[in-house]
Amino acid sequence: RSIIENPSHFCNHLRQAACFRCLHRYSEAARSAMVAQCLYVLAEGAGLETSDLLQLYWQAMTQEALSGEISFSVLYTPFEKEDKADKIKEANKTFAERHPEYVQHIFTDPHGIHLLPEKVESHPGQQYLLTLGFRNKEIGKTLEKFVTQKLPVFPGVPTCL
Repeated sequence: RSIIENPSHFCNHLRQAACFRCLHRYSEAARSAMVAQCLYVLAEGAGLETSDLLQLYWQAMTQEALSGEISFSVLYTPFEKEDKADKIKEANKTFAERHPEYVQHIFTDPHGIHLLPEKVESHPGQQYLLTLGFRNKEIGKTLEKFVTQKLPVFPGVPTCL
């Protein structure tokens, strides 16, 4: 109700985020906290510490939403510049053995240049193959299509990669 009465005040969106968090609806809490941070920066402009805290809050809610997601699983496999096709087959087989409930669609990113998440100890410079397994075949196929499709190149326009 407070958002309907005053949609431009960041505190109202922050209250909504707190409510969603209590209901364990973390993705919606993240969205509300993100809106709160944007409104705070646009309206108040001051207090970077508060803006940083709001950003940490929505990032934490996003992480909580991702950790609660059960439609896919991930496996990192150390990768050297060996025969990539064999390594991908081996990674898919290992994934299927370790996560049999996520084998509707298994996809290993062929680029093989992934690093482990921040909180995991790894060797500097070590690259990993990223294997994803999905419970829903259509979601897996869609993701694979987006990752592997060739993007158009426009002459004269710098690329981001």
